[in-house]
Amino acid sequence: MRCQQLLNTIQAEFNNGNINLQRADVFAQNANIRGGWEVWLQLEIAHGFLNIPGNWTCEREQPYPSTNGGNPFLSYTAVGPAWGVSANRRAAARADFYLCRNAGIADDVYIELKCINQTHANPIHDAWGRFEADIIKQQTLRLGNAGLNYVSMLATFGVFQQADVGGGNPTLGWFWAGGRTAYVYDVFNNQVNNQVTTLANVAQGGAPRLFLVAVSV
Repeated sequence: MRCQQLLNTIQAEFNNGNINLQRADVFAQNANIRGGWEVWLQLEIAHGFLNIPGNWTCEREQPYPSTNGGNPFLSYTAVGPAWGVSANRRAAARADFYLCRNAGIADDVYIELKCINQTHANPIHDAWGRFEADIIKQQTLRLGNAGLNYVSMLATFGVFQQADVGGGNPTLGWFWAGGRTAYVYDVFNNQVNNQVTTLANVAQGGAPRLFLVAVSV
């Protein structure tokens, strides 16, 4: 599963009432939510997938597998960054959660998820920085196993401006240049029919609102 398909599925299940993003809209703005709300959003996404065909399972903290039979797990260090292999499951690099379709056409995805946290001095800058670190992590791990489906995902809140996504040197250009096409689900903007679009073409301005951003690695 690629990131656009993941966001389209979340959109469909939100519209069907199987994912509660109204609460995400509250959590994303409230500094009284401390320690993050990623696990809650993981379970909401999982609930959406439980309601579609394919007998989907969701597993938290799933180790990334290697292609080495004797050392079946990938390891990761942010210094460098660098990857390795290990026989020790406890030493493995782990995805925040893993979605797997067990019936019909095989499909699975290893997902890293970051959510904006209003307890930080600059919540938006912090959220995008952690999102970038997840993409770098998955890019590095892909060197050890290119056969996996990797998606990094961000739940953020606010608005996009021209300086963020347009012009010759946009602030967020790293997230859609160089082969990293970021997609965005503008959750509550009815003017664009809640559409999933590329980051470069996201609706700008308007009222602050919830965005789900994803990159396939």
